[in-house]
Amino acid sequence: MDDAAREVFVSPVVVVSHAFPARPGSIPDAEQFVREALDPVTLEPEENRALYDAITTALLAAAGPKDGVFDVTVRIFPDGVEVEVLHGAGVRRVQPASEPFADWLNGVLRGQGLSQQAAAQRIGVSVRTISRWLRGDTEPRLRDLRRVHEIFGP
Repeated sequence: MDDAAREVFVSPVVVVSHAFPARPGSIPDAEQFVREALDPVTLEPEENRALYDAITTALLAAAGPKDGVFDVTVRIFPDGVEVEVLHGAGVRRVQPASEPFADWLNGVLRGQGLSQQAAAQRIGVSVRTISRWLRGDTEPRLRDLRRVHEIFGP
């Protein structure tokens, strides 16, 4: 074997990974995790949609068991990035989300100066539902969460 056949190419790779609870309230956290991992690179709108679809698909696949999780892994190579979203093995290995949906929604409504009634009308749900979300009693169904993100952003 000559020296040319024995050459080794070493490439730096950064890998960050995080597991999230399989619940709709984890979608904003997972999207934020990817954005922070890729910073300063930003995703194109179609890439954002593909990421959202991958996250919701993994979330739905992992949903059901009390301890269901999905994993998001970002690999950064010198010539590109790779984002992988997989549903987890079912053993919860994560801490609770850093910002519960209720806190996030309270901040959004306060920031936009919206009442519960105005938010309910914009989203298409009852004021009682908004109130439950804001107290943290319940979280939105995936369909409602998509509407919340369309209206208020991720």
